[in-house]
Parts: sequence; C-alpha cells; structure tokens
Amino acid sequence: MKNLAKGFGAALLSGALLTASLIPSGAFAAGNPDYAAAFKDSILFYDANKCGENVADDNFFNWRSACHVDDGKDMGLDLSGGYHDAGDHVKFGLPQGYSAAVLGWALYEFKDSFDATGNTAKMYEQLKYFTDYFLKAHPDANTFYYQVGEGNDDHTYWGAPELQTGDRPTLYKADLSHPASDILGETAAALTLMYLNYKNIDAGYAGSCLKAAKELYELGKAKQGVGNGQSFYQATSYGDDLAWAATWLYTATKDDAYIADAEKFIVLGNTMNEDKLKDKWTMCWDDMYVPAALRLFQLTGKQIYKDAVQFNFNYWKNDLATTPGGLKYLASWGVLRYAAAESMVILIYSKDNKDSELMDMAKKQIDYILGDNPAKMSYIIGYGSNWCIHPHHRAANGYTYANGDNAKPAQHLLTGALVGGPDQNDKFLDDGNQYQYTEVALDYNAGLVGALAGAYKLFGGTIPDVKIGDCNGDGSVDAIDLASMKKYLLTQDSININIKNSDMNGDGNIDAIDFALLKKALL
Repeated sequence: MKNLAKGFGAALLSGALLTASLIPSGAFAAGNPDYAAAFKDSILFYDANKCGENVADDNFFNWRSACHVDDGKDMGLDLSGGYHDAGDHVKFGLPQGYSAAVLGWALYEFKDSFDATGNTAKMYEQLKYFTDYFLKAHPDANTFYYQVGEGNDDHTYWGAPELQTGDRPTLYKADLSHPASDILGETAAALTLMYLNYKNIDAGYAGSCLKAAKELYELGKAKQGVGNGQSFYQATSYGDDLAWAATWLYTATKDDAYIADAEKFIVLGNTMNEDKLKDKWTMCWDDMYVPAALRLFQLTGKQIYKDAVQFNFNYWKNDLATTPGGLKYLASWGVLRYAAAESMVILIYSKDNKDSELMDMAKKQIDYILGDNPAKMSYIIGYGSNWCIHPHHRAANGYTYANGDNAKPAQHLLTGALVGGPDQNDKFLDDGNQYQYTEVALDYNAGLVGALAGAYKLFGGTIPDVKIGDCNGDGSVDAIDLASMKKYLLTQDSININIKNSDMNGDGNIDAIDFALLKKALL
C-alpha cells in the first residue's frame, strides 16, 4: 500500500485526495529519528479505536464513524463511548484504565513536549474521551461498569465496527459484592490525572473527575481483589494499582492518608509471591509496581523506593535478554510495548536523576522502534517509509473473513499504531493472523506516547528540511505545490516539478502517498 505504482489514473488520484488513511508522517533515516513526527502520530492512533456515537468528531481517520451506540442498554444505561481494546471491539476495563492513566502521566510529566509539538489539544481530546466514558460507567458511588462486549463472541467477527450488529452485553461491574481493585485503581489514577491536567481548563469537569476517582478508589479498598477480564486480561495483583492511584490522589489532595495507603499497598505481592520491590517486569496493565515506586520516591524521597526503581532499571540494563539488534526482550507477545513502557519510566526518572547509561538504553529502544533495527523498518505504522502493512486490526483491515480476505494488506493506513514487534532474533512476520507480531492495542501505544514525549524533551528532535513539499521550487509550500504534484502524477511530466522536494516520505518514488502527505501538511 505504501509503494503504489507511479502510473495510475485520475480515479486513484481522487481517492488519495479523499482518504486520510493514505497519510504517513516522517521519513527519516535510522540514527536520525524525528521524535516529533512519531510522537504526533502515536497520539492520533487512538482515534482509530474510538467507540460510540461521536466517533467521527475531529477524528483523524475518515474511515471511522459511529458504532455500538446501544452499549449499556441491557443495564438501562448509556455506556456508549470509550475505546475498543486492540484489533477487536471489546471495551475491557483493565487496559482502558491503564492506558488512560499512563497517557495522563505522560502529559503531566512532559507537558512542555506536548506544547512544543502542538499535541496538547489532541491529547486533551483523547483523555477526555476516556474520562467521559468512565464517568458514564460510574452511575453511583458504589458501582462501576467496566466491560462491554463478550470477548470470545467478539473475536468471531472480522469487519468494521460500524457494521457489527447485535446487542453487546455489559459483562462485568465492580460493586461491594464484586471486587475489581486493579481496574478501580487504574481508573481512579486516570481520573485523578485528568483532574490535575485539566483543572485550569475546566474546573467543574475536573472536579467531577476527582470526585469519581475518590469514590472508585474507596470502592477498590472496601472490596479488595482483582476484577475479571475473561481469559484476555486477568490480573495477578491489585496492590500496585491501588498504590499507584493513592500517589495521585495524594498529589491532588495533599491528604497524608493516601501516602500511608500507597506504602501499605505497594508491598502487597502478586499471586506468584514475588518481592515487588525487586520487580524484573515493567509498567504494563498487570504490573504498576515500578511506576508506583517511582511516584513514592518522588513524593517521599525514601531510599527504599529509589532502590526498587534502580533494581528494575539495573535488571533491564544488565540482565534482561537482548536481541542481536539491541532490543530488550521481555516477552514475545507485544514485546515493543514493554520496551516503550520501560523507556517512558526511565525518561521520567531521568528528568531529575540523570544517568547517561540508562538514558542511552532508553534512546536505543525508542530508536529501534523507529527504524534503527536489523529489519530497517519502522514499527510505528505510517512513520518512515517501511512499516507493517498487515496490522491485526479489523477496522483498518477493511475486509471480512470471507475468502480469507482478512489476510490481505490493510485497506486503511493505521497511522501511529505500534505493532507487537519482532521475535528474539529481530525477525518480524508481517502477517495479520500472527497477532503476537502484528496486533496493536491501547496499552501498546500508551507507553510509546510517554517515551516519545520524553525523547523529544531529553534528546531533541530533528526538523525536516523546509524544502520538502516545495514542489515548484518557489521557496514556500502551498496549494500551488499540491497542484504541481497532481499534474506530475497524472502526466509524469517532470519539467515543472522538483522531484527531490516532492518525495515527501523519502522512499525514492513520487506517488499517491506523497500527494496525501503534502495535503496533510497543508491542512
């Protein structure tokens, strides 16, 4: 899909004019990454997974629109909204709460990066789409509905969410009889971070988020235990999630009781009875011990929490398996989400605790994702000139299971999505049915957004040559250049066009992708 032939008719060119799915961002050589371009795209990805009546509002992807508008009908509630989890269409509680919290943390720690790159407004929009849904799912102080859709049933469907018919069950809720401390902790953290990030924009809305956060946290404390996510998201712990939430509630309220809670909950182990102050994993939907420890170190200055964070970093630096190409390899399913998440945590720590070796490790992981790897490909769709063309994502794929069409290259460009990544030998299988390599998910991109925000702040970003897009060579990029490129694509007459400046994505060709990218730049 990226390498369209140079010769094509007017109809195809017209399609490129209308389809936002043909718009990549940034084509930069390995070793010279454009963190700003990748950062912007990583936030846009969330538009592809929006659910509900208002999906099309300000959506980057024109192939997405309203879906699942009757969610919650079985409970007599409006539970439309929120985000589909991954390549499927279920709204799972744990990864949705986790993703919103991590994205909120990224904005809280690196707001200057969002401001400098023009991404703040879009980030607020994505975060509010999360929290609007959380508030609807919390109809009273002791109830929170956290999963809509039955995962096994949903996974039998392959097609656009807009065409998925039939009622979806509101499968799980947390209340005083049904524990879900992990999900409540993550959601409470997300809502508290929304309060902290949004209180100077809309104090009333922010206040509603903080009120709900306090109630969900207390519910998680009152009935302790993990929630349900079928076989897809089954947590092994909840103390980490409550500790994480408590640190943010302390930040918002300055109530010392929350710090006492956090210090109590962080030493609750998981079902494997591991010492979680010596955690070898990283930030993810089932492990928030390292972020919680970092927050406690930031808030209390206690050495025990700094030691816990450094233990984790040292394990990643010195002992974790590493591919020949330099990727820290924690687990085979979605390996890049872990590298991105660890990098985010390291860069937040590094704001006040400079460690050149740690920062170098984080940078290498981020650069690997962006293309500095043996495959010489970007693992962020639409970034660079070579990326996964078979993402495991129903909406972007655009086909059904009929005739095996779901195995075809995606019809739509899933801009900004982080795919699972390669195997332990740096080999990547671009096959939509091999979802351990090609699936995308809310939680994958959450750590990526934070890592790229940190990379932009701490490592800087390259600025594209201003001549790129100046197709007619007059020193500016404007509608005349778009017309020049259109004429070239229809006639192949290169007399009045600068070929080098017109190659927007640096792949050596001038084609519909370059036309769409130039249109995006002008818009």
